[in-house]
Amino acid sequence: MLIDNVVEHLRDGRWHSVRSIAEELNEPEGRIWEIIKFCQEFDFVAVDGSGKEARLDERFRKLLD
Repeated sequence: MLIDNVVEHLRDGRWHSVRSIAEELNEPEGRIWEIIKFCQEFDFVAVDGSGKEARLDERFRKLLD
């Protein structure tokens, strides 16, 4: 499932550009943004001030470990 792949990609807690995630998963950037925005609504993902990078929220990341 794509949402699982995006979360797994962000699991290390570092900032990742949406473009690089889209390229690595071979998906359109728009689709990756939809998933990131959805996860952001529940505070699972943080988006940087430029709006180009995302990372998994630390509290959510701890739940996955």
